[in-house]
Amino acid sequence: MALLEIPDQTISVYAGEIEEFEENEANCNFPYKIINIVALGILELEGEKKIDFNEVEKKIEVKRLNRFPCVMFKIDNISVILFRNGKLIITGIKEQKKIPSIKEKIIDRLAKAEIKFTQFDIKIQNLVVMSQLKRLINLEMACLTLTNCLYEPEQFPAAIVKPPTGGTFLIFSNSKIIGLGMKDIKMVKNSLRSLIQNIFDYDLFINIHAFDCDSTDFLAIKFKVDVVIHRQVQQDQLQRLVIIKFPDVYFFTLSKDANKAGEQQDN
Repeated sequence: MALLEIPDQTISVYAGEIEEFEENEANCNFPYKIINIVALGILELEGEKKIDFNEVEKKIEVKRLNRFPCVMFKIDNISVILFRNGKLIITGIKEQKKIPSIKEKIIDRLAKAEIKFTQFDIKIQNLVVMSQLKRLINLEMACLTLTNCLYEPEQFPAAIVKPPTGGTFLIFSNSKIIGLGMKDIKMVKNSLRSLIQNIFDYDLFINIHAFDCDSTDFLAIKFKVDVVIHRQVQQDQLQRLVIIKFPDVYFFTLSKDANKAGEQQDN
């Protein structure tokens, strides 16, 4: 028996717009974009004093967070959480190049609150990125093949992968990939490229066949397939059923008339 040979493909990644990416067999260069940056700010307070939130509330608009000894304020849709010891958690940043300007705006806001400090540093703690391969992925096979992969569809719809190169990735069946826990672009590129490379090397994609059928054909096919993995029925709308018979996945679409015919035949 001849073995199936999978052609070698060298994967690369780049920062770009996912929506503009067009998938084809020859394209091995995949875009990613940063969707969130979580940064840690550290203030060196004068005299090693604690920040008095009661005084801060009198000078600037802040929001108290229940059960946490901190206050939050917004700067250009960026959330800044301030703690009494002078530490800040900054979330919602989309681009690294904007961090210096955001830092200056935070300094201005702290000056209005009359918080005195000698130094203010910001360090990136977590880069959250997203990529899209635009091909369905077999998450069951990914769980069995990829290193440090967990997939429990009853608990969460994505496979969780912790590659040796660092970070944590969520892989959804529609090939959307969310990566988090990385602190710099170099780690993002290395980990994401390695993960996508493994997906291609192990050929973890699902072959799709889509076609229309009437209710009679559907009823005949229904009893021959192995597992029905999804069924969505809406009154007076199209009925779509996703039926799996390893190794292929089939999408059956029934029209309104076929739905009624199927209901009459069931009765």
